[in-house]
Amino acid sequence: MYLLPIALALFATAYAAPKPHIHKPPHANNTAIKCPIIFDGRIPRNLTLSSFDSATTSPYNPDYVKGENTTWSSILLFPKYTAPSRFDDVKIHKPLEVTIDNRSLFRAGQNLQVGFRRAGLLLKDDANDPGADASDAGIVTFHWSVKQDAARPLNLSHEYMNIWHEKADYSGNQFNFVGGVVLIGDGGTGVDTKIEKEKWRVQNYKNEFVFEVPIDFGRWQNFAVQLDYVRNTIQVFYSAGKAPLEAVTEALPNENAGGGQLQIGVAKKPTETKTVVLDGYHELIPLRGEGQIYGGIFVEKSDGGCISV
Repeated sequence: MYLLPIALALFATAYAAPKPHIHKPPHANNTAIKCPIIFDGRIPRNLTLSSFDSATTSPYNPDYVKGENTTWSSILLFPKYTAPSRFDDVKIHKPLEVTIDNRSLFRAGQNLQVGFRRAGLLLKDDANDPGADASDAGIVTFHWSVKQDAARPLNLSHEYMNIWHEKADYSGNQFNFVGGVVLIGDGGTGVDTKIEKEKWRVQNYKNEFVFEVPIDFGRWQNFAVQLDYVRNTIQVFYSAGKAPLEAVTEALPNENAGGGQLQIGVAKKPTETKTVVLDGYHELIPLRGEGQIYGGIFVEKSDGGCISV
């Protein structure tokens, strides 16, 4: 596969993990969340953009993953006229937008990843060591909602990798959430047609598509991916607007071993590329010119069949 060791491209099940960091969500009835939260990535209304530059105030890691010599306060935005998503409490939370532009070049070791335009938030307490936190054991459900910004549209002639859970050894991902023209080798055809590119897709560990849905340019779209580390399965849930999530796949075989981290943001791949990471074509992107709006980001324990819908 062309992605190189995924250590450059992007960033065994352990059951003797340390005592998990889990807390009950505030106002659970108002946000449709009913299961114990492992990581809460929802954005409090009182957070400022500068809050994301400090480990003491940000729910995310202030250092990763972004273009070198940039700050999160120069990347992120708070959308002004966007109502909270299904799993956000209007009195407590607000949406967040991750943007990219020509500065969005991440350096991995000695390699500047000029093939990508990339900005990805890592949950602050999400450890990269297998079994180091509760999101790597048992049954876990990863939640997020997305909405499109008409003022900062994605160029869907490219492939966008917006959510992924990367293995701790960087050898692959347990799942990906992608949009746009998916490159050949990631399960896509590479054909730039309206039908092909205006889709969200969830990929399994083999980069095979397990679910796809057209991009809704007007409403929130809500997704959840459940990983069962005991049975090695993946299951996808989906809804639009304020509707409850519904299962859109069965529990399908998946290789979930290896632990890892969830990344939320935008990783725009090039066209006309051989390595994806180190070469390829990108048009010029104005400052904060492309963006993806997020809401309702949290990770919950789903042992015993619990899932927030």
